[in-house]
Amino acid sequence: MTKRIKKILLCEDHQIVIDGLFSIFKNHTDYCIVDSVKNGKDVIPYVKATSPDIILLDLNLPEKNGLILLKEIKDDFPEIKVIVLTMYNKESVVNEVIKNDGDGFLLKNCSTEELIEALDCVFKSSTFYRGKGITKAPPSFEGDTFYKKIQITRREKEIIFELIQGLSVPLISKKLFISVHTVETHKKNIFKKLNIHNSIDLVKFANESNLFL
Repeated sequence: MTKRIKKILLCEDHQIVIDGLFSIFKNHTDYCIVDSVKNGKDVIPYVKATSPDIILLDLNLPEKNGLILLKEIKDDFPEIKVIVLTMYNKESVVNEVIKNDGDGFLLKNCSTEELIEALDCVFKSSTFYRGKGITKAPPSFEGDTFYKKIQITRREKEIIFELIQGLSVPLISKKLFISVHTVETHKKNIFKKLNIHNSIDLVKFANESNLFL
């Protein structure tokens, strides 16, 4: 009986990384990349179209947060394995991936051998695969000097979380049981504190700075 090659969907917006991964799996006997998607909002349609066995997911995709995508994928397609492939060497991000049922976490500077090992492990074991070289430190909001420095409040973090999911100000108002004016005020304060001008900038900043609830 012929062994079925497992299909990989690559969610990554840097062409050099895409080209490198396609090269790695071009003639691999166990895995192949069926497609790549660069924009976060297109990931779910690509998942439906390609029916992958595993997804390699960058967290910093345009227009939609990678952690939100991970949750959506696992909610709708729990059988699909998802390994996060990222530049962010933070234990707090690893914890978010685990919380959202991710199967593994790798840094983008990992070797080809480690990448293949991670793919093999997530199919053979239910244990979360943690890549080499990830810095271990307990996540903290109260003790995080970054948050203290820019003075992001808990309410502002809640609103950031809703904004990066694409919710409008009126919807956030209803969801958080506060007025539209209050949401608008928080939004203006957030943009001022972070020195950004629109929601696309906010998504990018949230990814780069680990501004997640």
